[in-house]
This record gives sequence, structure tokens and C-alpha cells, in this order.
Amino acid sequence: MNFQNKITILLPVLVLLSGCYDRTDQTLSPPENARRVTVAVKVPDGITLLPMQMLYRSERCKTKSYNSSNEAYEIRGYNGFKQAFSTQGSNGIRQQRIAIDGGGPCQWQLNSIKVSFRIADVNPLVKGKEVIETSYIFDFGDYGLSDGYGTGRAKKVGGDLDLKTEFFPMVIINQMFNQTSLEMFGGDTDYEAWSRRYILQDTKKITIEPIFHLQKDVLLKGDEERGVGMVISYPDGSIEHIRKVKPDYEKLLSMK
Repeated sequence: MNFQNKITILLPVLVLLSGCYDRTDQTLSPPENARRVTVAVKVPDGITLLPMQMLYRSERCKTKSYNSSNEAYEIRGYNGFKQAFSTQGSNGIRQQRIAIDGGGPCQWQLNSIKVSFRIADVNPLVKGKEVIETSYIFDFGDYGLSDGYGTGRAKKVGGDLDLKTEFFPMVIINQMFNQTSLEMFGGDTDYEAWSRRYILQDTKKITIEPIFHLQKDVLLKGDEERGVGMVISYPDGSIEHIRKVKPDYEKLLSMK
């Protein structure tokens, strides 16, 4: 199967991502009647879509973990890798259809997927900055991928998902370490309303449409004058002195 061929090509990456696999058969061989999920992303101008990260788990093929006393105990096997999206026509849609029932000797089951993108390198804002990717994480079982920086706490949903999030370029200046980072801000994910992590049930299709306000960047830097908090400069020229480290998302939305 074409799906299986792609998995085989990516096995070297899998080893780098997930560690010790020398005793675990990583082969995926979804049955003909396997449950599947389609992930589609409408990629706007100025955004680079990264390969999708997937994590499968196995009850049949166990592996070992260790507690704080260095005592070994068994956990479900894990199988993680990345796979690029396929282009669908000329409308900016990138898509991937993957098996939830991974099959194979270990009877792999899809645990989590992560969809990530970042501001494209052609954007002048990128120059001289550390660019931080923005992600959505979807869990098909219990908590899976742990590297979900900025996605927030998982919320339970059922059925298909159609996600539209408005993002703004956010520049963060760290004077202490003389570093400047750049990311896409789509709301403070500490609040459930703007969380980008989901626990799915009966989901067959996930559609993601990032709406990127390229010219509406917001700047954050430490408040040197007051010695505490942040100074936030908004696209309309207004400035706020606050103690929190995230801008006012609703205020940004009013400026789009």
C-alpha cells in the first residue's frame, strides 16, 4: 500500500524521534476496513506548513520505562514519525489521510497527531529572530505527545472538526538574554476558549484554517522603566504596561 511505503521510507526519522526501537516491530499495515482520519489544512500566504507528527501506541508490543528509583516497568509500545502533507489542487489545501487502526504485528493504534506551521522565512519579520512554531494537537486516546508547547489543556470534542483561528505575528524581545523571538499568536491558550489541543471521539475529518493577519504585528518587551511587567505595542500604535506576558487577544481581533 502507498501508506505503508511512506512509513517505511521514514523509519530512520522514527528512531531519532522516539529512542529505543531495536526490539519492536514498527511496521504499519492498516487493514482494508481500518478507521481513518483526514487532516486538511488551508495554508494562507506567509505561512509554512511543517510535516505532521504522528504517535502510535501498542498494547501488544510493550516497552520499558523507569521510575525515579530507576526501577523498570512495562508501558505500551510507541511508534512516532513525521510525514509531509500532500497538495490538493491549487486552492492552498494540504491534506493527509491516515489510519487510526495502524495494524501490523504490533496492532498499532493512533494515539496523537500534531499539526504545526510557522511564519515563512520570506517574511522580513523573521530576520534575526528565533521563529517558534505554532501547533494543534489531537489525541485519539489518552494524553500522547508531550511536546505541545503553547497548545493549552486538552478539551473533549466529538465528530468532525472545522477549526478557524485568527493569528497575529508576535515579536518578543528578551533584553536579559539579548534574544528576540517570533511566533503566531492566536489567543492565550491557558484559557480553554483558545486552547489548540483536543481529545477526539468519532472524528473522521479535521479541517484547519489559520487566518493570518500578516501586517498586524504586536511587540512585547520587558518594562525597563517600571522594572516589572511588560510593555505591549499594538498594531494601532497603542501601548499597554501590564504584568502578564500575553497581549489582549480580543483587542487584537478588534484591529484586524
